[in-house]
Amino acid sequence: MKATGAFLLFSLALCCYQGNAEMDGAADKETEAACGDYYLRNSCTKIFDPVCGTDNVLYSNECMLCFQNLQRNANVRIKNRGMCQKASPRSDSTQN
Repeated sequence: MKATGAFLLFSLALCCYQGNAEMDGAADKETEAACGDYYLRNSCTKIFDPVCGTDNVLYSNECMLCFQNLQRNANVRIKNRGMCQKASPRSDSTQN
């Protein structure tokens, strides 16, 4: 009985470890934002689902990244979902 419990616990830990390894590896890949999914001429949702752009700027969600691309005629891609690792150049208080 103890051996079965230990085996199940080990199997569960191994599954969780493999899942995290894949997530970390995928975080290094840039992806194109799905801008076609949003009606950018109207407005974006206010739901906070942060994405970090390849310009190291934190956008509140993917729609806002697409909206800024449209406004600036740029092609910023999604560096990773979640917070940026480096400070955003626009959040620097020395630049006014």
